[in-house]
Amino acid sequence: MSRTRPPAFPVGAVALARPRDPRAVTRIWWIVAAGAILANLVTTAIVGLSADQPAFPFDELHLLQLARLLAGDPMPEYGSAGYFPGWGILLTPLWWFLDDPDTVYRAAGIIGWVLAAATIWPLALLVRRMRLDLPQALTVAAVVSTLPSRAIQADYVLSERLLFLLVVLAALAAFRLFEHTTIWRAVVFAVAVAAVYLTHMRMLPVVLASGVWLVGLLVKRWQAALAGGLTLAVAWYAVERIGNTLNDVLLESEPNQSESVMKNIENFVPGFFVRVALGQTWNQVVGSYGLVAIGFVALVVLAWREVRRFRMGRATWLFGVFTASWLLSVLAWANDWNLWENPWRRLDSWVYGRYLDPVSALVVALGLAVLIRGVRTGVWAWATAGTAALFAPVLVWLAPQAPTWAHVTPVHIAGVLPWGFLLPTEPFDPGVIPSFTNENRFWLWASLTVLACLVGYLLVRRWALVAPVAVLALGIAGTAGADAWSDRFRAGEEIQPADTAAFEEFVAETGETEIAYDFSCGRPGGFPGVYFNKLGWSILPDAVVDRVDSNGEPNPPYDIVVSCVGDSNLRASGALPVEGIEFYASWVWIMPGELQDELRAEGLLID
Repeated sequence: MSRTRPPAFPVGAVALARPRDPRAVTRIWWIVAAGAILANLVTTAIVGLSADQPAFPFDELHLLQLARLLAGDPMPEYGSAGYFPGWGILLTPLWWFLDDPDTVYRAAGIIGWVLAAATIWPLALLVRRMRLDLPQALTVAAVVSTLPSRAIQADYVLSERLLFLLVVLAALAAFRLFEHTTIWRAVVFAVAVAAVYLTHMRMLPVVLASGVWLVGLLVKRWQAALAGGLTLAVAWYAVERIGNTLNDVLLESEPNQSESVMKNIENFVPGFFVRVALGQTWNQVVGSYGLVAIGFVALVVLAWREVRRFRMGRATWLFGVFTASWLLSVLAWANDWNLWENPWRRLDSWVYGRYLDPVSALVVALGLAVLIRGVRTGVWAWATAGTAALFAPVLVWLAPQAPTWAHVTPVHIAGVLPWGFLLPTEPFDPGVIPSFTNENRFWLWASLTVLACLVGYLLVRRWALVAPVAVLALGIAGTAGADAWSDRFRAGEEIQPADTAAFEEFVAETGETEIAYDFSCGRPGGFPGVYFNKLGWSILPDAVVDRVDSNGEPNPPYDIVVSCVGDSNLRASGALPVEGIEFYASWVWIMPGELQDELRAEGLLID
């Protein structure tokens, strides 16, 4: 007989045995599920309306340029810390059919929106393991996808939407492997985990935790566990080689994002770790309206039941992946440069959420599923007590130290930006404990909102519909607030076509297809790589940009060089600036040759 429901978690350990009336319940829940999915699609579409130009000169442009490289098109030199290529591989076909970079960017945004919508289905299949009906599970998946930390991704062309889909698929593969441990399912699971890593190198903890989990499966069926482990090892090595090779071609160097984590481990300072751990955990609890706290307590209960029986089950896998990802995220930011010494002060360094969000969303979904089933008082009490224990040191110790007034990159801390309107606009001295009205009130109001939500969850636990509908409403409102921040960020950071329009027209008139960008100049407003990457994107597909440094190469083999304002080392080689074109704190310099002679004769150069 075919199975209509996947094998369930022992739900009674964390939720009430809610009686079910299939006919009445199913009808109402299908209406709620349809409304939640529609709300998610509309909300994320609205968020993405402003995404018409890249806002991240590294995170976004790296993978867009990598896609162009894989498509076989000429591409500029590029500078970044390096990113793994999964998202870029998926976007490669866009360059086969489109030439205009602006159109490619918008098309990539649409692909991301489709992937985010598609994630609702496999996430619902996971949630059904909590003995939820399908419409209830779909509701949970749609609500989680509408929370700000997920929905604000629609405003950018980043790896995260593909990454979240792959994390969910890897989790589904892990659950299915445990439920029926076959060699084929073990291989599929290993490939799914490798796909997660191929999309983002910060997902290495998922690989490591999955490897440990497969070792634990040896006692269940050693043939399947061994096949999965070998496949995972080979796939991990292949991903490393592919990622490093493609970065070497694009950047002429291997990615170095992992160096910060290793340095922080080597120079480990407990105080830095504790600060970042508190801040990032606060982000997750606040950004999920307390659901991650309920989900985590339920996860611990379920995982402990498995461990006591000497089983490495589904909850154990999720617990391992979540805690390993949390640890890496904290270690990545736990140093004095991120917290204090960087002259570009950042609030998001203290409460960073983007690395953990794709994994924590699974725990958030578990928390909401427990609420629908009727959270047990003990689970609720532990979650609420843990939240209060977290908020106390955050409010009296961490918040007074943090630069609450400093720079915010919305996509990094989208979960807490529903309260962003409370952030101060001017710096103030450290030591201010948050109150209801002072400069640091952001921390207190966000924390109290979450505590109120937790109390509300207990009060309505016998009415299954109330919690998901309320959280959906909070998610929509919170995403609207976070989107306002994101739009302001975009206005200041995204590429402005008008900045380079005159230069693009000039290059088109000269017919040049290669230009150079001089890294020797001190340019205010950003280190040279920001402008270099923006320029390389803006002048596609007519020309590509190469990197030069006039300090060591005052006579580069290019006719057009974007170099310093006012004066340049290139002048010693006879270069002259073009009159009337200035952008990105740069002038356009023409090296000696036929082009310079023509432009000088036309009176377009400054002698």
